[in-house]
Amino acid sequence: MLALPFTALTLAATALGADPALPKLTYLYSVNLTFAPTISIGSVPYGGRDLLPISGGSFSGPKLSGKVGTGLDWGLTDKQGVFSPDALYTLHTDDNATVLVFEKGHAPNVHVLFETASEKYAWLNSAVAYASGGPFEGGVALDVWQPGYLGSGDRKGSITFVN
Repeated sequence: MLALPFTALTLAATALGADPALPKLTYLYSVNLTFAPTISIGSVPYGGRDLLPISGGSFSGPKLSGKVGTGLDWGLTDKQGVFSPDALYTLHTDDNATVLVFEKGHAPNVHVLFETASEKYAWLNSAVAYASGGPFEGGVALDVWQPGYLGSGDRKGSITFVN
């Protein structure tokens, strides 16, 4: 059973006629991903599959900046021409931390998750981010934002799910 208190709060806000609060957006960074030559898989049952090798780039924001490592986007382009990225790549911060980035979505809207062993950037392990942007010659540029909570390890106020 999911968090009964969460459900109760949701129902209470609805019952009281209260408008839901807009989430606060916190800017994380802007990233330019550069691609090596595309490997075309061709037409598969759900559209056109291409492998876009991520060969580098850079990122910069108020809390982290550095260089993009290697990775891969094995996105799919549907019959309407909408590209759905599905990427995995690394960020190497200026202070020598490595962050693994997972991106998935329907362009230009991308859902972003992170993993790192760095204590300084451990807050990214629980971050859920949103990215939007577009292509440039040889790559893609994205602005990455985190809706809601942006902490430094203090998880007070987080939602707990109960079985």
